Amino acid sequence: MITVKLLGSNQEIQRNINKAIAEHFNKIIRNKNRKILGKLKFSVDNWVRSQPEIESLLSEGQSNSLNAQFGIRSGNGESAVEAIVSAVVDATQINIKKLNEKLEGGIDFLFQPKDFQNLLALPQGHTITEKGADLHWLDWLLTAGDRIIVVGYKYKPDSEGRSGGGVMEGGGSFRVDPKFSGTFENNFITRALSGNDKELSATISEIFT
Repeated sequence: MITVKLLGSNQEIQRNINKAIAEHFNKIIRNKNRKILGKLKFSVDNWVRSQPEIESLLSEGQSNSLNAQFGIRSGNGESAVEAIVSAVVDATQINIKKLNEKLEGGIDFLFQPKDFQNLLALPQGHTITEKGADLHWLDWLLTAGDRIIVVGYKYKPDSEGRSGGGVMEGGGSFRVDPKFSGTFENNFITRALSGNDKELSATISEIFT
């Protein structure tokens, strides 16, 4: 029979055990951080691409699509979508606070900046009209909500126009289609990133297994 005699107070023994546990898990976290971040970024890419707004932006020549209503020229919808997805993915980070001897720590998942400047600054989110007017359609889609943006013109479904899916004609007004419109607090990016608790929990579990 092997007998083990523990020396020191219960408090010292517990502190040493906690220290060993913390060092073990911190090593695991350090080794897996890059792999887990890669998986998280892959998930974010899929979440954003699955939004109906993305599909509508890619719908060239389709009347009443966002592509048509914003007058996005052929090919520009795809480049805009790629830029949007890349910007959101690039902003995704994992901030891991190492466990201390009290086994206190934490994991923060950092997603989209609240001011959306990584998206609003994208040149692909603009359309320049034949008259040189700058239409910042991505700003409209993300922040303008249901408010009227253009007065004196309205969208008309047609096979003409910059996008091949509609034109603007005199009279009336224009706003982002309410089924797609967003605000800083609630838009297609925030909707893409919400409601994924199960997948995030699985990511956390993978870190510690």
